[in-house]
Amino acid sequence: MQTVQRTSDRAEIRRRLNFDRVWSIYALADLDAGLFDLCDWWICGEGLALVFKGISIIPIFVSGNREEVRQLLAALPAERGYLNLRDLDAQDSYVYQDPHRMHRMVVDRFQANPGMAVLLGLDHLDEIQALYATGDGGGVAFGAFQLETGFFRGVYHDNQLVAVAGVHVVSHAEGVAGVGNVFTREDHRGRGLAQVVTSAVVSALIEAGIETIGLNVEHTNALAIAAYRKLGFRTAFEYWEGTAVKKPIG
Repeated sequence: MQTVQRTSDRAEIRRRLNFDRVWSIYALADLDAGLFDLCDWWICGEGLALVFKGISIIPIFVSGNREEVRQLLAALPAERGYLNLRDLDAQDSYVYQDPHRMHRMVVDRFQANPGMAVLLGLDHLDEIQALYATGDGGGVAFGAFQLETGFFRGVYHDNQLVAVAGVHVVSHAEGVAGVGNVFTREDHRGRGLAQVVTSAVVSALIEAGIETIGLNVEHTNALAIAAYRKLGFRTAFEYWEGTAVKKPIG
């Protein structure tokens, strides 16, 4: 059994995260100034675990082989968090309350959608929040600070915002971005607007020199998966995410 240790060595953390950049998109972005101090990092062998304290759901990320992941999760002090896991058999220390089987998709051969979308910033915050409030969980991972990235795009109809997309995270230093916060008002769905706004976001990221661009989508959402594939995304792998609680010892 290998030793689990805390670390704050940014260079060593970066080295491990770059073993699999697509899996590590969000964790790589957390190396940026302002986010790194919100992270607790552990290592075991070549494995790595992150507990992010910047948002209330407390995301937990792990990488490594099965035994390294098992040991890292057993050693984490977090009693509850939003656990991201590639291999369900790699852990027995947490119990998922509502696991979601997800696709991690990554830009492969980008095919831009010719539709028109406009740049959204902090002055559009009220409109964006009103759009998300129209239904079915839109914007659950949205924060106003994300608008400061400059990568949110929207579509208007009759002077009303009806579709939006942006990023969850982006790091120019690490060259990664997680596209997200994609939402279309119900009465405007089926018109390809999600592709239009997502395409505009990805185009802006590529223009900014971001190398690794990914997104997450529920494996049951066949329409969304097909739409992203039309833009040149491919499924890199499936994984599990959801709120998990630590099992009692003994």
